[in-house]
Amino acid sequence: IKPPANAKAEKYTIPISAVSAKETLNTELSIIITGTYSIKLTTPTGRLNVDAYAGKESPVTLTVTNNGSADLKDVNLSSWQPNNWSVRFEPETLDVIPAGESKEVKAYIQPASDSISGDYVVSLTASAPETSSDAEFRVTVKTPTTWGIVGIVIILLLVGGLFWTFRTYGRR
Repeated sequence: IKPPANAKAEKYTIPISAVSAKETLNTELSIIITGTYSIKLTTPTGRLNVDAYAGKESPVTLTVTNNGSADLKDVNLSSWQPNNWSVRFEPETLDVIPAGESKEVKAYIQPASDSISGDYVVSLTASAPETSSDAEFRVTVKTPTTWGIVGIVIILLLVGGLFWTFRTYGRR
């Protein structure tokens, strides 16, 4: 007996017969299909990058898909992130994801307030007792533009001060 790949995980009864010229015997076989377990963690768009500002939370929508033929129960979400960063999930656990279905989860990634501009890696994991899936996100930390504006103002003040000095005192 070879069940189809997408057979639901449950108990099946299969009647069989043995036939001869004088007699027919009938019986039933029971087969229990346990199903396959497969989970995938990604985003609705498939992009695995996010922009964030130091010290501020950035939301990321995640899609947890059950690609197996058996329901997944008690799916937990966890993360690995750089020191002093925080990642939280809403919800943190999913009770059941039926076979072939997806559920959405929000992750909130907050870089440390003293993070410098650049790219960092945050690893997110969706795990059930039977299987798990990882997704590595590239987080681009940006710093607010206020310090850039302050720097430009200081440079302009210095150039203006030099211009005023040379114009007032001239060449001597």
